Amino acid sequence: MIKYKGLSTLEVLKEAKNYNKWISDEIKKYITTPTLEIGAGTGNISSQFLQKSPLHLSDNDAGLVKNLKKKFANHKHVAVHTIDVEKKPKEKFLNYFTTIFAINVLEHIKDDTTALHTMRSMLKKSGKLVLLVPAKKRAFTKLDKDLGHFRRYEKEELVKKMRKAGYRIEQIYFFNFVGLISWYIRDKVYKETIHLQPYHVALFDKLVPLLRAIETIIRPPIGISLIVVGTRIK
Repeated sequence: MIKYKGLSTLEVLKEAKNYNKWISDEIKKYITTPTLEIGAGTGNISSQFLQKSPLHLSDNDAGLVKNLKKKFANHKHVAVHTIDVEKKPKEKFLNYFTTIFAINVLEHIKDDTTALHTMRSMLKKSGKLVLLVPAKKRAFTKLDKDLGHFRRYEKEELVKKMRKAGYRIEQIYFFNFVGLISWYIRDKVYKETIHLQPYHVALFDKLVPLLRAIETIIRPPIGISLIVVGTRIK
């Protein structure tokens, strides 16, 4: 789903093993199969879902799709597809999946309204859409632009868009409070314009077990991301 110079950031983030597991564990509890991941990219997060069968992965970039097929070639229960959620899906995908998830994808799509409708059409009735998206418009920075983001989301905005697209909201909450603070400081205080570097990721990843433990006990009132779970109702 990603055609932008932030691809190097995806390569850096693959080393964030604690963070990737935190995200995937947060998503897994809402997932039943057959499952489809939209915008699987380099498969960093996809690897955390290999116990799900059948598991379908997708992207709209031919190079990324090719790499995904190669990466998961030995996993017979994993299928890889080319899917662009700004276009009408293939007939075989309509009303097919019980869960669709997308992690840091919706913000890359110019027409996110069409994308939400497309994903709904691929869900069975009462199927679930699970999204993780960047939060708080005031946190939009140059790095967001460089990563190909069209927007960051406010909670109320995301709820409104999903309801309008035919979903009932089951859960919506902020995720990774410290990440938002560091993102804001990085932009407003240090005025950094470079991409995330390996040492940035390594330092944050060491803190993840502590942050995860805290957010397990106390759900933060704000965070760098929003997680939303919606059920198809029409």
